[in-house]
Amino acid sequence: MTGLNEVNAMDLTHVEYLLDPPDTIWKGVLTMDHTTWLEVKDLVVIRQAEEQAHECSHEITREAWLGLYASANPLRRIPPSGMEVAHSIFSRADQMPEWESLRMSIVADEIAAAFGAAHFSCELINRLPPEVKEKMERAQQAQDKLEELRARVQMQKILSPAEEGVSNVEGEGTVDDNADTPGPGLEMSSDYLDELEEQVREAEAELSSRTKETLEEMNQSKARIERAMVDSMSAASTSLSDLKSAAQEFGFGWGLGGSVRPTRQQVEGLHELSEYLKRSDHLKMILEALGWAKRMISAERRKSRYGRESFTHYQVQELDLESIAPEELVGWMESDRESPLWLDFLRRALDGELLHRRYEGEDEVGRGPFVMLIDKSGSMRGHPNATACAVELALMKLALEKNRRFVSIPFSGAGQFQVFDPGTRPEPGELVQHLELFYGNGTEPYGPLTKAVELIRNDPALREGDILIITDGAFGAPPESFLELLAEVREEPGLKVVAVLVRGKPGRADFADKVVLLQDLVQERDRLAEAVAPLL
Repeated sequence: MTGLNEVNAMDLTHVEYLLDPPDTIWKGVLTMDHTTWLEVKDLVVIRQAEEQAHECSHEITREAWLGLYASANPLRRIPPSGMEVAHSIFSRADQMPEWESLRMSIVADEIAAAFGAAHFSCELINRLPPEVKEKMERAQQAQDKLEELRARVQMQKILSPAEEGVSNVEGEGTVDDNADTPGPGLEMSSDYLDELEEQVREAEAELSSRTKETLEEMNQSKARIERAMVDSMSAASTSLSDLKSAAQEFGFGWGLGGSVRPTRQQVEGLHELSEYLKRSDHLKMILEALGWAKRMISAERRKSRYGRESFTHYQVQELDLESIAPEELVGWMESDRESPLWLDFLRRALDGELLHRRYEGEDEVGRGPFVMLIDKSGSMRGHPNATACAVELALMKLALEKNRRFVSIPFSGAGQFQVFDPGTRPEPGELVQHLELFYGNGTEPYGPLTKAVELIRNDPALREGDILIITDGAFGAPPESFLELLAEVREEPGLKVVAVLVRGKPGRADFADKVVLLQDLVQERDRLAEAVAPLL
């Protein structure tokens, strides 16, 4: 019952908000904009931003959200009473190309607007000159005091008729002067109301004075404030871009527009991801290297298909740009989207009726699962680790796309390794934690290699799998037990072991079918194509 009452109270609050929405500095804000704000204002990212900005301004996050989401609404020429400071901030923002760029990146996406507004608000509060922040805090305190007094006056006016009704019944209503606690008549006297209204007038004068001081300080610090705003907008734009990219690449998905609305769990996952990105340079380095890794793997895959296989025939199937027949490209490249040629291509693409080239051995070559081992020892810290993780993520995405099993084993010193099996659909949070894992100790590869070989031998879904290991050269010769196990598994056809050694000696990885020697993993990263090619 308590839960139901809470829901009803929340619904009532929302109804009251929509019947009498608060003032805003933006002109022409629609009821639907206010409705959408009610849907996003309780998101963690918004709540945290409002808490951080609370002492300086109660409105800045909401006004930033409305300005970004409802971007067609221009700024009011004259601000509503009490919102002069926020109006001053956003009148400056509205003239800046960085603000327009941030707006354009949001395109009426309420969740993107939430992250953009939150990032901008927090960055701005952190970057404002201290003297401006101090004046804003004093003005906000005056605003809070005024609102409290106005609420008390309103309550007094509501209760006053009850007092009059009691005191005028047959002229017998009185106040007990001897009572220890003032009675209702005393609390609701006209004198008390007059006193409150006088306090309101004083608070209004104080707010006006504090606001004037704040605006004067902002004008005196104009250059520094505008610098803070530009930096805050740029940081918010970068953060939003990084979040969208990371959400897509790590499997969170953006998909926050159109008819399918995100669940609260999805948005909370995005918030967790945004927090990871704030404190993790490693994830950012992975994202920077991922584009290269995907292009490298795609290029090697095309070489594998077209270099080693012979064309045999055409077949009709769903669209695959790597094998689509050349004659189909005529429809694909048609620029007139109303032409019969384009419409026919589109219809057949949707129906899976496009011609594609088929190659001899296409079903046999490069179709097996693989296990990837990444050295997480101290020498791999930073960009080398990020490069290896980018290759891992690109291979994992390829494996999932082509229904190939993929398992990753990060490792370092003796006994330090974990098996990460993403399955057919990795859980985004677990994937991020996996990529963030770093041991930073020594290098002992044979424990994880033994585990990889055992997985391939014992797990039917990994049979005929391949192994790719990226490691430094700081390890000893392989134990006999490992070599014997590897020989047993190699009796079954299909297993390949490819080793990438950074600053290592060739003899250290004689157990591998192919060894790629690098002096610097980052400077020579394009040579990783030699390692991934046999797996594709």
